[in-house]
Amino acid sequence: MMLSDAAHSGSHFSEELVRELTDKEFRQEYMMDQVRSYIAFQIRALREQRGWNQADLAREAEKTQSVISRLEDPDYGKLSLQTCLEIAIAYDLPLLVQFVEWDDWLSRMSNMSPSAMRKRGFDANRLLNKRAVRSQTAEAFTRMMLEDQQKAGAARAANQNAAQEKLLAVGAR
Repeated sequence: MMLSDAAHSGSHFSEELVRELTDKEFRQEYMMDQVRSYIAFQIRALREQRGWNQADLAREAEKTQSVISRLEDPDYGKLSLQTCLEIAIAYDLPLLVQFVEWDDWLSRMSNMSPSAMRKRGFDANRLLNKRAVRSQTAEAFTRMMLEDQQKAGAARAANQNAAQEKLLAVGAR
């Protein structure tokens, strides 16, 4: 099935694309085409990000250069989950395979630029720093909330004292 220009226009929620997606056969072909393209383009983008040629990736993934060439071809389409796992290991990246809703999928698939597909490999320091930043942010938020609660409590106490003083003043007249 030939996919229309609207399907590739980059506007992942265009009315025309949504209308075309109402056709089940088109929807299935579109999804398969986009997934194959995304995986092929990402394998290439990750390889280029690392400054590797196909032979370098082949060596890391324990494949041949011709296998890598096929994996980078969006029309190949015979990619197995096992091969994806082996490529992920070669890049030192985790692999995420999910079934998602269409709006989420369209959003994720909308940017196939090399820069959007680049990912960093495992880096314990970066992960620990992110965790520390999140922890510090959470601690700061908690302190801020406690301070706000203390200020609100002090304001309530001051208002109650003022109200009691007014009552006492009225009663003293």
